[in-house]
Amino acid sequence: MAGGATMTSTALFVVTLREWLASQRLQDTPHRAALTAAMNEGDTAEIHRLLVDAPFTPDQRRYLDDLLERWRKAETGES
Repeated sequence: MAGGATMTSTALFVVTLREWLASQRLQDTPHRAALTAAMNEGDTAEIHRLLVDAPFTPDQRRYLDDLLERWRKAETGES
């Protein structure tokens, strides 16, 4: 993580992603421990990899991809 503000950004995205996964009833994915670790580490690529086969609708997939992209940009300072 780069910078103090990043910790806050990471925490916000982790909470958002966890709440969204719970609302999609996907909090009990086969890779739950690895997913939790990836979220805590801010590893958006690993999160994406772990959820690539999740049974999302196209709208859900777009939301997830957008959330992960915004998280990645917040982590790297991109706009």
